[in-house]
Amino acid sequence: MRPILQVSSVIYVFLLFFVLHISALETDLTVDVGAGRQECFYQPFKSETELEVEYQVIDGGDLDISFYVQAPDGTVLVAENKKSENVHRIQVKLLGDYKICLDNTFSHFSSKLVFLELLTDEDEDDEEDDDGEWAGAKEELGDLVDMKVEDFQKIINNMKANLDKTMQLQNALKMFEARDRNIQEGNFEYVNWFSGIQVFVMISVALVQVILIRQLFNDKANVSRTMKTRT
Repeated sequence: MRPILQVSSVIYVFLLFFVLHISALETDLTVDVGAGRQECFYQPFKSETELEVEYQVIDGGDLDISFYVQAPDGTVLVAENKKSENVHRIQVKLLGDYKICLDNTFSHFSSKLVFLELLTDEDEDDEEDDDGEWAGAKEELGDLVDMKVEDFQKIINNMKANLDKTMQLQNALKMFEARDRNIQEGNFEYVNWFSGIQVFVMISVALVQVILIRQLFNDKANVSRTMKTRT
């Protein structure tokens, strides 16, 4: 019975270790930026960390958007004009609210649908509680197993990195699929519209030809009647 309880305790401590070390901020947004407008978001930071920002235009116009990130002191950290997509990693050293903007003011007619993802390793506000829980879990884990806690930490960090890469790849593939679908639907509508115009022109030309031919025969018939009358 005791080995079962020991295994259960190890599993519990392992899960607690996993939860305490994968806490991170991740935000996914799909933003509709109207023509001639700019949409901005503010992300607060209370500790130094790394911020990863990814954006991708999935529909609208030429699939381009202007993008910039501004630090709390007003310094522009990233600025790009009319790009379709990109990924930026920013070292957060100045604490406060960071401004992230999608700028479509250069477009007068087309709105843009943009996918925006924010990812950072900053923990939530309950860091002190997590530290206390982790201290107890670390002591308990050391008593239950022979493996060093640092080995567990290395395994969890590798697992977290692989999960993050998998999630980012899935999001990227999803956005690529959405953008390609929007492009195909736009091409489909364009082909249908152009085909309709061609059909209309062909019918109009055919009607004009029929009218001209009938008019030609009518003119010949009138000339024949005139000649017979004179004779």
